[in-house]
Amino acid sequence: MKIVGITGSSGSGKSTVAKIVAEELNGKLIVADDVVKRMQQPGTNYFIDIISLVGEEYLDDKGFLNRKKLATLIFSDAEKREGINNLTNKYVVEEIKQEIKNSSCNYVIIDVPLLIESGLDKICNLIIGVIAKKRIKIKRICLRDNITRREAKERLKVQPDDSFYKFNIENIIENNGGENDKLIRRIRKILQKL
Repeated sequence: MKIVGITGSSGSGKSTVAKIVAEELNGKLIVADDVVKRMQQPGTNYFIDIISLVGEEYLDDKGFLNRKKLATLIFSDAEKREGINNLTNKYVVEEIKQEIKNSSCNYVIIDVPLLIESGLDKICNLIIGVIAKKRIKIKRICLRDNITRREAKERLKVQPDDSFYKFNIENIIENNGGENDKLIRRIRKILQKL
């Protein structure tokens, strides 16, 4: 089994790249954000620890995490962000490793925003960093999360910029949208390294 890690800041287009890689390799795609959502259900240890950290005011009227309100906190409070990241590393990283272990596919693709920071880069055979122009990332974040440009800019301020990915990752794809055929060709060229 070979593991391909896909990472990049919010709005970079990493999920698009991850889906293409999974299709090209006929591999299993594990999306960290989906694992987080699944593991944040009421009653899980991850959920309980998050509420212990941030308080019950981050629950909606049905007892679920208010993810939008929680995201605002994470991107505005460095201490809470670090606490949530520590919980994510404790629970989600281990769950991703378990899903990889349980897979029978020849290729597993993991879409993880904090791939390097979580240490999951160490288990990857190939890593692709996805970057994009700042204005494009802001537009994508606003559309995806239904937030203002100011809020999108604030989120990007607390994430690594493109230079972080260029410095730490050999394989970089700039995904500014546009022609999908060109994006697929760039991805295929990188995948030849496997």
